[in-house]
Amino acid sequence: MRKTLFRLSLVLATVLVLFASCGKDEYDEDLLIGSWSATDNASYVFHQDHTGQRTKDGRTLPFTWSLDGDELELEIEGYEVGESSITVFSVYIIEELNETRMEAYDKEDSSKTIIVFTKK
Repeated sequence: MRKTLFRLSLVLATVLVLFASCGKDEYDEDLLIGSWSATDNASYVFHQDHTGQRTKDGRTLPFTWSLDGDELELEIEGYEVGESSITVFSVYIIEELNETRMEAYDKEDSSKTIIVFTKK
């Protein structure tokens, strides 16, 4: 009985360790701070206070951002739809982030097309 209980405890401990190691990647948000150009033909500026700007096609829009594990969420203000201005939420899944480069894809993109961000 004790051997069975001991073996069961070992199996349970192994399962717990395996599940604990399957969590999200954690990235240092300080690596985001600065100006980036991206392969989606936009440029991004991330500020320390979790605000920023996105410039594309000559139009600059403000955003707020947050980083949770490997998910970078942008709340971009000022998109025009007809005569209205709306706020758009974009969530990017980060695959790589270092001092000079970030690779991410839009969470809504089923093809997971990688966007490469290069720090200016």
